Parts: sequence; structure tokens; C-alpha cells
Amino acid sequence: MQLSIDESLGFALTTTLNTLRKKFNSAIKKYDLSSEQFGVLKLIDEIGELMPSKIAEILGRDRANITRIISSLETKDFIKKEKINAKSYKIVLTEKGYENMKKAEKVAVEFNNKIKNLVSEEEFKCLIEKLSLIRDNF
Repeated sequence: MQLSIDESLGFALTTTLNTLRKKFNSAIKKYDLSSEQFGVLKLIDEIGELMPSKIAEILGRDRANITRIISSLETKDFIKKEKINAKSYKIVLTEKGYENMKKAEKVAVEFNNKIKNLVSEEEFKCLIEKLSLIRDNF
């Protein structure tokens, strides 16, 4: 049995994510951030100081990808590394990183609200729950 594009959840999710990411990246470029970088900054803002391995785990990304994002954010002075021991460090937001993250967050809220306006509140909650269910089962 073949799966057509019209019936493929993977295709729908991928193309939707790519569209949203492209538009979001364009909208936050003025804050010197990408969507991936924003995600890391937002995570640190909400949870607090984090080790790169924990960031990778939470975001479901490989450590090499997170290391690249962290290096870029550090170069921009959006984060700083604080040593825990000889082999480990934690990531901390700088004031500059916090300010740019907060500006980009306003754009993220606008995007989220635009999506919420397309569906009912119940459908939106259901969508979030179903996507979480799928993610947690894979």
C-alpha cells in the first residue's frame, strides 16, 4: 500500500514546520536570531541554567547541533558558559541575550495567536495534546 502526499502526516507536518520556520526566521532576523537560537534562549529563560546535554535532550536534537547553536549564541554575546567542573559547563543568558529573546518572543506570540485564530480554543488544545502524544510515543 502506498501513502499519498495528501494522506501523509509526515509530509503535512514537515511542510507546515518549514513554512512556519521560514516566516519566523524572517521576522526575527532583525534581532540577530534564528528559530533554533530563539528556542535555546527561551528554554534557558524558562528553566534556568542548563547544560548542553540537557538542552539537546529537551529539544530532541543531537549534541553537535546544540554545540553549534551555543557557539553562535556565545559569539553574539547572548549567552555565556559557566564551568561546573573540568568537563562540564552550564549555559546562562546574558542581558543582551535576554533582551533579544524577549523581542523575538513577541513575534512568537503573534505567530501563536495567528494559529489560534484559525481554529477553536478546543481544537487548538487538542492539536497541542495530539502532537505531544505523537512526539512522546516516538
